[in-house]
Amino acid sequence: MQQIEALTFATQRAPLNAQISSLLKESKATPVDFFATIVIVPNSPSTAGGMISADVFKSLSETNYATVISIAPSGIGEFKRITVSSLDSYASPLGDVPVDDRVRNELCDEDDDIFQDDTGHYNNTGMDVQLPFLQHVLGSFSVVPLVMGSETVDFCKELGSAVGEIMFNRNTLIVVCADILKSTPKGLKAFNLALQDLDVPRMMTLLNQENEILVQGKGGIISALIAANHRRAKRVYVCDLVAPTGTSHGFVGALIGRG
Repeated sequence: MQQIEALTFATQRAPLNAQISSLLKESKATPVDFFATIVIVPNSPSTAGGMISADVFKSLSETNYATVISIAPSGIGEFKRITVSSLDSYASPLGDVPVDDRVRNELCDEDDDIFQDDTGHYNNTGMDVQLPFLQHVLGSFSVVPLVMGSETVDFCKELGSAVGEIMFNRNTLIVVCADILKSTPKGLKAFNLALQDLDVPRMMTLLNQENEILVQGKGGIISALIAANHRRAKRVYVCDLVAPTGTSHGFVGALIGRG
């Protein structure tokens, strides 16, 4: 496999718009035949990651989401809480997007482990990487950016349940940001099967053992699967699964939903 080059996103509106447009145009993906409520995309920017994000967002069959909740890993190490951005709007060269204060408050009321706090945010990963794609493919929407400062089983259960409740009767898209840091062929296959089956116990065991596959953002994936089961999602489409190589991360691009 060729070395994956880092992708430097433009910081000005016109060149960034051209970058994202080009990635979406080059993608050969077509819309899935179900309504996606969860997507898994890369956490860090890279050429391969940008292509996978384009595949995922081009695969959406519906683009009318009221709220986007992103779940990303901490870029500054563990800090034993889940944080929700405190901003009123999230900045992007393509235009600022409002943060949904009502959803943020509902999440922060769910449990003492979820706080309105900027710790772990704004590291040019996670929401910073994916927001320009969302702005290209979705209509009018608000965002709720989350960072998991701890990815314990208890934290995943708490967040998965909280997000599942938020999704009830609300047109919400969950964007999970994750990178595959290390994997064996056996681990990658087991990950794919657990994801396809929406098997939370099997995914928990696989990602927490870390001997066959190591995922940055494992908490977001486990939490999303819990939320998916909470909302009785049955459909999964894995459009990309790229193994890490050398110093380059691997990635997964997937959609989960119903219908």
